[in-house]
Amino acid sequence: MKFRLTKLVLTFTRGEVAIPFSEVSYFWGQMGAGKTSIARMIDYCLGGKIQPTPAMQSEFVAATLFLELEKGPLRIERPRDSDRVVAQWGEGDEAHEMSLPARTPGGEVIPGTGVEHLSDLIFWRSGVVPPKVRTSKVKEESDLRRLSMRDLLWYCYLDQDDMDSSFFHLEDSAHDYKRLKSRDVIRYVIGFHDEKVAELEAQLDMLRGQRLALQSSLAGIAKVLKDVGVESQDQIEQRVQGIRARASAIGGEIQAGRDLSRASATNHAVESLRAESRELSEELARIEAALVDLTESLDNDRRHMNELETLSIKFKRARSAKAVLSGVAFHACPRCAQTLPPRGEDACAVCGQSDQVLTPDPTEEAVVDRDVKARTAELQEIIDRHVQSLDTLRRRRAELGARKEKVERERNEASAAFDSAYLSGYLVKERERAALLQEADSLAGLVVLAKAVDKQREEIAEIEVRARQVRERLKVAKEDAERDSQNIERLKAYYLDCLLRAKIPGFKHDDIVSIPTTNFFPEITGAAEGEKQVTSFATISSGGKKNLFKACFAVALHRVAASLKAPLPGLLMIDSAMKNISERENRSNFEGFYGLLYELKKGELSGTQMIFIDKEFTPPLSELEIDITSRQMRPREPNAPLDPNLAPLIPYYTGK
Repeated sequence: MKFRLTKLVLTFTRGEVAIPFSEVSYFWGQMGAGKTSIARMIDYCLGGKIQPTPAMQSEFVAATLFLELEKGPLRIERPRDSDRVVAQWGEGDEAHEMSLPARTPGGEVIPGTGVEHLSDLIFWRSGVVPPKVRTSKVKEESDLRRLSMRDLLWYCYLDQDDMDSSFFHLEDSAHDYKRLKSRDVIRYVIGFHDEKVAELEAQLDMLRGQRLALQSSLAGIAKVLKDVGVESQDQIEQRVQGIRARASAIGGEIQAGRDLSRASATNHAVESLRAESRELSEELARIEAALVDLTESLDNDRRHMNELETLSIKFKRARSAKAVLSGVAFHACPRCAQTLPPRGEDACAVCGQSDQVLTPDPTEEAVVDRDVKARTAELQEIIDRHVQSLDTLRRRRAELGARKEKVERERNEASAAFDSAYLSGYLVKERERAALLQEADSLAGLVVLAKAVDKQREEIAEIEVRARQVRERLKVAKEDAERDSQNIERLKAYYLDCLLRAKIPGFKHDDIVSIPTTNFFPEITGAAEGEKQVTSFATISSGGKKNLFKACFAVALHRVAASLKAPLPGLLMIDSAMKNISERENRSNFEGFYGLLYELKKGELSGTQMIFIDKEFTPPLSELEIDITSRQMRPREPNAPLDPNLAPLIPYYTGK
């Protein structure tokens, strides 16, 4: 992945400092000159977090990084203490400038590109689709998350603070999410997340989103239908037919009343309403009594189930206690500690009664446990039926209450108006008939919702079938990808080669490198039959060896990425690889490690830009002809003239 740093411009309170970069840039010299701050400012422009030194705290204003990516130059400016960057790219009419988040996605900022923050912009300008991995490595239903540029940079920027304390977070038990992300980066680089796997995971994620949306919509519609007392199209049609039948019957009564309008025996509407109110009151009373009985039965059944579960636990404890105590030989009373008298063979050693302690029969316990589960399930089913019946009765009570209130209101109105017997009854029945027809029409309108529920259930079933098929294909694709161990073997070979060429003591050509695909935490053992010592980042006691052990792994991964043309940024920035190593006592390590890097730069890693920060300068062999720039840096003494060849990062700063 093309990723070139061309220049870093730092803005201070008293001016700007420009730091150009070549294919190999080497910054070295005394401590306190600002060498490490160069790497930290690069990382800061790429979305990193920093704790500025005292000098940077007092003088730093902003940093601007110039990059060369696959699609052209990119300029990134980030002011001090800002969580946003200003990015510029393109030329002429195609020039663009935009402010976007440095780390946290905040929604798409470039329509149609999926770019939400700086990491996405770098991937987009590099022509690379941001890789996605599952949040959970166990649950297939977990969400997909992106691997950001920050995750890939763990293997491109080896910072001074973590050189000898963390092996790329692969062993970091305190930050589980970092450990999982670090593994995902290695899988991504060595090809364990190939295009087919990524495509199938995206399909599965899309199907999951569709299913969740349909389930959410289905739950809302089902709740509406349940609130009105219907849950299916058949129930709606049955209720509509019943209501229309009642309305038709009332229409017949109205017609009959017209035929008998001249009869003097016609009762007044108040009487019929009073009779209907009385019937409704009686039915409400019956429902209230039924609710009380059902509630009591529900409480009894729940109490019975709780007692049954408690007795089951007590039974298991008693059986366990018997099983334990049956093997105890008592020589003294457990209460008063006096020696027990002799007992017969069939008598209890403590109480003297006939010993009836039997060892629990596992078969009997299994039968009891099965019976308890069956009875519990039966009680749970009864409880569910009781709850459903209570819901039905409560809905019916609400309907009857509303009906009774309506009848009472009409009766009061009829009493006040006191029309003729026929007219008052006729008006009441007409109103009742109109209300029933309106209710029937409203319910009939719910058929559309019921059909939508049925259709959505069918769609959910289809999605689940498709998701199951995609999961099966994804499983096969992952197995095929991980079955090809060629790339992991290549990583092992490159890693051992780097350790040997860096002249790190303790490693031999026939050593065996183990990199389990479950955690990618490398371990090295000797090839001899008697050698069982395991060397890993966790077991190396020397801080200097830890630095080189870690750096060689990053170099090996870059070699694999170069050979596979994997989308790992072509940048290797190592800050103080020799911070725990003496340049006089361990000169061979200096020369071996940097000699390895120079040789790789001339060959396999010719497309990888390298930036080194250390206390001493180790130049490459002249015959390698490497484009390298070195800069020696030294803190400026107070009142001393500035030496341009030894200038610190902040030329005017003297520590005051």
